[in-house]
Amino acid sequence: MTQPALIRAAKPETFTVERDYDHPVSLVFWAFTNLEAKQVWYGGQPKWEVTKHTLDFTVGGWEKWRGRPNADAPWMTNDSLYLDILPDERIIHQYNMTMDGKLFTVSQQVLEFSAKGSGSHLKLVEQILFIDGVDHLEDRIDGTKGMADSLDAYLNTLPGNMK
Repeated sequence: MTQPALIRAAKPETFTVERDYDHPVSLVFWAFTNLEAKQVWYGGQPKWEVTKHTLDFTVGGWEKWRGRPNADAPWMTNDSLYLDILPDERIIHQYNMTMDGKLFTVSQQVLEFSAKGSGSHLKLVEQILFIDGVDHLEDRIDGTKGMADSLDAYLNTLPGNMK
């Protein structure tokens, strides 16, 4: 049986996800900066098996995450480098993802936070490069929207004095 040809390519895409929250900008921004908070809402929690999640939320700092959705699935990593941080306004970071040690995407992401009434608005723009035939843009967009939903659900569990 012949093996399929290996695709050697890097396919760029860009997408935007926007979300309104019934929480002040400072709280939404905080949820990205605090490891304990982020461990609750980020990266498939609580369903995923996560074996590593560290966060150095400083310019030049790294966030490292490793997990999988179930025992039969491949291990995935997400390693993110923070390039620019303006508190309560903007986060710029780049990250790469691997599956069982093989690089499959490289991204740059800009998160912009703004007030909207008594709540806030988040605009996320991602430039993504799919590596060697991996092309799942709709899945990435759906996953990003799912994390925005998880963030909202987490924020809604916080005590009133944090809101």
